[in-house]
Amino acid sequence: MGAGASKPGDASKHVFTSEHPIQFSQEVIDSLQASSETNSTRAKSLELHIQQRVAAELEKLTNENSSLLEKARQKVTASDEKDTSKDKKSDRAPGLLELPSITPKDLFKSETKEEKAKKNASSKKVQEEIEKLQKALGERKVLKDLPKEVSNARQEVVSCLRLHDRQALNCWKEVEVFKREVRKMEEQFVGKVL
Repeated sequence: MGAGASKPGDASKHVFTSEHPIQFSQEVIDSLQASSETNSTRAKSLELHIQQRVAAELEKLTNENSSLLEKARQKVTASDEKDTSKDKKSDRAPGLLELPSITPKDLFKSETKEEKAKKNASSKKVQEEIEKLQKALGERKVLKDLPKEVSNARQEVVSCLRLHDRQALNCWKEVEVFKREVRKMEEQFVGKVL
């Protein structure tokens, strides 16, 4: 069984079958036979290429972050130099506690009164919407308890599955009883709705 395909001599032969004759130039056939590239080598080279691209992008992002960090440090030192030139009372270098503190408001433009009013108005609208949804959910019908027959059948299935932990197919009778009870309950519900 399959011994013919696993012979080492068959690996060098290329057999093509088609309804229409296919002709390849001798150059193409020679290049294909001379090529040592396989699917695995192509996959490895592709993976290597992807890893190189990821590494290049990572290095680029790292360089951008470090340049942004350096700019922020330069701003801090520039503001520190301005403060020390204004305050020439002490000749010592400023300590960490004497450096000006930067808050998020300093980094971004401060909000105007109109923006704050819009934000408060939108939060009020959101709060009103939440209250409406809570009221609507409160008015929804509460799920009713299952009929005794369905809950008993369900309990029988659960207990059988616990009893036959590794042999769930032994509980087919209990499952069929449960399905029958659920079908009855569905038919009753459809009858009430229609």
